[in-house]
Amino acid sequence: MNLSVLEKSILRTLIYFDLGVYPLTANEIWQFLHKETVNDLKNLLAALEDLKNKNIIDEKYGYYFLSGKEELIEKRRSQLVISELKLKKARRAVKFIMGVPFLKAVFVCNSVATGTALSDSDIDFFIISKKNRLYIVRFFTNLILRIFGLRTYGSCSANRICLSFFVDDQNLNLEKLKALPEDIHFAYWALQMVPIYDPQNYFKRFLSANFWIKKYTPNFNMPTQYNNLVKPNIISSTWQKIWQTMWQGQYGNLIESQAREWQLLKMQLSLKEKAKVGDNGVVINNGVVKLHERDTRMAIYNNWSQKVIELGL
Repeated sequence: MNLSVLEKSILRTLIYFDLGVYPLTANEIWQFLHKETVNDLKNLLAALEDLKNKNIIDEKYGYYFLSGKEELIEKRRSQLVISELKLKKARRAVKFIMGVPFLKAVFVCNSVATGTALSDSDIDFFIISKKNRLYIVRFFTNLILRIFGLRTYGSCSANRICLSFFVDDQNLNLEKLKALPEDIHFAYWALQMVPIYDPQNYFKRFLSANFWIKKYTPNFNMPTQYNNLVKPNIISSTWQKIWQTMWQGQYGNLIESQAREWQLLKMQLSLKEKAKVGDNGVVINNGVVKLHERDTRMAIYNNWSQKVIELGL
């Protein structure tokens, strides 16, 4: 079948989101369009109409999806409701930790951020710390959330916070953590994160640092505002400033070193062994702690690329 360059790009985009049970609106397709620049939304709408006429995609209630996948619409609607409820839990949880010294920002990632959470899903946090203070931030966020019963623990994960990804403010560019050269899932994953605590607008810095993502989604524009942000209060800000003043300089470096040694001692041996593999599923160093033992990026890429090849895209 003869398809234009734009139509092929649309299909590559829809195939990826089809893997996550996620039909898209026209504006979402434009934002996430795979490796194709479109300056006029009318051109995109015309291409979508052509694909509908060719019976390759369908549209209902403003959502576009591959033909025969109409059931994705109701799944997305129900999962969006679940995800929004979990975002409220995330905002409540972040209020307990926003006074942690050297904490810069907290973003929600994975299923809750993409709107695909299930009732038993946990809530994943992506946390940014100050340089050379990552392990202090990791220690106190884990401790506080566990004290209040908000941290995932053992088989208790539904609606609890998973703290599996920390970076410091000098390691915002995640390109070096790609699982493979064409890590399409990592690019879309990063773009769909939702800031919930970001008083210094680190999300803008994060997207600017990850300029490599523009290769995958040249049309993406950062939203001008987020409705999920928790603002610091006087108590949290004062508490944070006091401890940051006390733990600056060499004394702070000593505390950071001790926190790192203690956490590495307590960390599961399987995680430390996985970090040695070097596949970027598990990363443990001074500026990044990423603990994803079941990294699905390679499997997602293989499923996506296989479908793309089958359709000649």
